[in-house]
Amino acid sequence: MSGKYVDSMFSLKKILVWVKRGIKKFLSTALSSLDKRVPKNDRYWIFPVYFLGKGHFSDNMLAVFEEVKNDPSIRKVLLKRHADLSVGGKNVIILPMRSPLAVWYLLRSGVLFVQHSVWLDFAEAQYQIVDLLDRKIINLWHGIPIKDISHRNTGIINERALKEMENYWVIASSKNDCQNMQKAFFKTPPDHFWITGLPRNDFLVKEERRLPNICRKDIETIRSVCGNKKLILYAPTYRETNVDGAGHYSFSDEELERLERWLRANDAVMGIRYHPYRRPKSYEKMLRRERFIDLSDAKVADVRIAIRMAEIVITDYSSLYVDALYISRRCISFAYDYAHYMQKQRGFFYDFEEVFPGPICKNFDALLQALKATEGGLSEEEQKKIVSLQKFFFEYLDENNARRVVDRVRELIG
Repeated sequence: MSGKYVDSMFSLKKILVWVKRGIKKFLSTALSSLDKRVPKNDRYWIFPVYFLGKGHFSDNMLAVFEEVKNDPSIRKVLLKRHADLSVGGKNVIILPMRSPLAVWYLLRSGVLFVQHSVWLDFAEAQYQIVDLLDRKIINLWHGIPIKDISHRNTGIINERALKEMENYWVIASSKNDCQNMQKAFFKTPPDHFWITGLPRNDFLVKEERRLPNICRKDIETIRSVCGNKKLILYAPTYRETNVDGAGHYSFSDEELERLERWLRANDAVMGIRYHPYRRPKSYEKMLRRERFIDLSDAKVADVRIAIRMAEIVITDYSSLYVDALYISRRCISFAYDYAHYMQKQRGFFYDFEEVFPGPICKNFDALLQALKATEGGLSEEEQKKIVSLQKFFFEYLDENNARRVVDRVRELIG
């Protein structure tokens, strides 16, 4: 192939890239102009799927949708990414996020729910909403933050996110949680924070028959792989790989063998669920062992169901332990990089040792010892700490969290 031919092809590709960018910029400008003229309908509510992985419909987003899905007066627009959705309900529309019709509803809808931010939750949409105008943005977040979510690595401290904050309504679980959300979303007006409880916690306590189909399928999946064995859930948070020295713990073969011996002796299996955004190289090695099972988001859509069915929850600093606390599950923190996480990664809103209900293990031997200690019942001291932390983190301990959020949105739109 001649050099001239290669050069000409390269030049053509560059021209096509420029043309594509120009068209995209023109469309964005045109749609932004149209956005200012299109009236917003507060009866159109948009629910985007999760922004990571294949885009499962779960967490607080699913719980709020379930509460309102059979109301024919509200048009529920679900914007999907890769995973198929089957949710039922009345006046429900499911659209690919990148479809032209999705653009129309993004222009038209008066209520948008997000679990992080508009810029990230709708990142794959053809139209990027920059001017929020008359929309009500209900930020459901994804858990009670224990880690400092105001840290630059969370992505809520950037130009677009800071601009969005002024238009948010933010939910919280308790007065203590609300104070931290206000610290993180410092540009959101003080009266835009609602103490409603987290909608997803409804899935921890509702009768099985009243759970959404997605959750019931998750229960069937877990039962099929666990059989009659007890479930021990291991679900660490993700690590900032751009931070020097950050990473998941790499279990040695000898450590996995010791863990497996304990699991056999206690007729248990360990369900492994790493964050979908960060999985270690040792992940597959663990799953090749008999007593370790895959509970990743590809297998189980909502981690709340795994928590609900687990006897023990092992994590590190993930706020999912607070979900486990909601139903008094026994928790262990495997905090092998505690000092590093405090000093160089995210850090915490709280004194972690004060707000974690169980043992905090700084090495593998301590983890195994903590597991062995669970063979007896909870001590009186452990029970008192669980009750105390429940009062600290939860204004409500019921199955009506999603209902309170929907009620507040209805009040907002009138």
